[in-house]
Amino acid sequence: MIVTEQGHEIGILYDLVADESTGKLTALIAEPANDTIRNILVTDKDGMCLIPFNAVHAIKDFIVIDAKRLPRKTQKVGMFAKNE
Repeated sequence: MIVTEQGHEIGILYDLVADESTGKLTALIAEPANDTIRNILVTDKDGMCLIPFNAVHAIKDFIVIDAKRLPRKTQKVGMFAKNE
């Protein structure tokens, strides 16, 4: 289970992405907890959330992430980007 520091559920860990040359983890791939999460966060072509590994705060019983570091989908309005 992946949650924010505030306890909001993001989803279930599906897979990990690693840099082949260094072996360092670069991202988590998560099945979103609901459609709201899927619509807010950046997803891959299969609708899975892409969470950069630098957003991970702790890994124990839950994977805790810093919500401020999560990439969000944006909508361009004129010259400015606006969160959907």
